[in-house]
Amino acid sequence: MKSLLIAPLLLWLLLGHAAEPLFLDSPAGTERLLHTEAPGAYFKLQPHLESQQNLAFCGPASIAAVLNSLGVPRPEDPHRRPFAYFTQDNIFTSASEAVKRRDQVANRGMTLDEMANFLQALGVRARAYHADQLDLAGVRALVRDAMASPGSRIIVNYDRRMLNQMGAGHQSPLGAYDPASDSVLILDVAKFKYPPTWISLADLLRAMDTLDPDSGKRRGMVVVESHIQP
Repeated sequence: MKSLLIAPLLLWLLLGHAAEPLFLDSPAGTERLLHTEAPGAYFKLQPHLESQQNLAFCGPASIAAVLNSLGVPRPEDPHRRPFAYFTQDNIFTSASEAVKRRDQVANRGMTLDEMANFLQALGVRARAYHADQLDLAGVRALVRDAMASPGSRIIVNYDRRMLNQMGAGHQSPLGAYDPASDSVLILDVAKFKYPPTWISLADLLRAMDTLDPDSGKRRGMVVVESHIQP
């Protein structure tokens, strides 16, 4: 009985550490983006960001947006001919479904390693970093390097509860890093729930350093790099 009481208390204490989120559509949130360093990732990603099709498709929505933003060859989509475009549907190919089938993703989503392997099956470089492999300085270095590189993107896998948000495990791309506040802009693909949100790196690391029950590993981030240099 004591353990049943302690677990919610520990979660409550952890949640209390997260700062209030700063939404991009607030005056202060917009001002932060305008004065941040290397905002290029935001302007590359934002035009391609679509809301996830269902509650489990945060991974596919993030993958499609990232691939469209990187300038890699896009597949022809039968609904958009003659235009080529990555969608949450056509990212499922014979190669990527060898990693995880569409019906499995729709049921359980993707783990961090599955996302990295899925992206590699689609022809880009992708490396998963679990949070227990990182400290705050390591996260900061990865983020700053990716934000400064036209051919790099980051998708984060985190527990929403650690940020005082509704839901649990979630994935979305990062759009910017602000050194003055040491915060990142999460481009939330659950657009029906939250707008793009500034989160401190420390809070993000705590939210990533949580157990994914599907993998038995800590959450984290995937660094994605195109083979083609823009």
